[in-house]
Amino acid sequence: MFEIPYHFIPIILGGMGFIQAVTTTLIAAFVSRENKKRDKQASLGAEATRLSMRMMSAVISLASASAYAQKEGRTNGKTDAALRETAEAQRDYFDFVNGVASKKIAAS
Repeated sequence: MFEIPYHFIPIILGGMGFIQAVTTTLIAAFVSRENKKRDKQASLGAEATRLSMRMMSAVISLASASAYAQKEGRTNGKTDAALRETAEAQRDYFDFVNGVASKKIAAS
């Protein structure tokens, strides 16, 4: 049977501790990188939701202004303002989507 001399035990245990420290560091780096990706995705999702809700609000304003104009048989400026609001919201949303797509294409 093979016996390990006692003076090698601290070296073996130190090597095992070093391996454990390196492994723990690598795992922590991987988890940190994944958390950053997840945070970035959550941020993008929140911005997309905000812009989408802005577009929905603009569409409701436009629908209300159109219904009012039809009911009254005339416009009172609300329709033009609602059209501008809708166009701005749509442009902002498309700019956001195109910006995200450009970054993804550039990263690949």
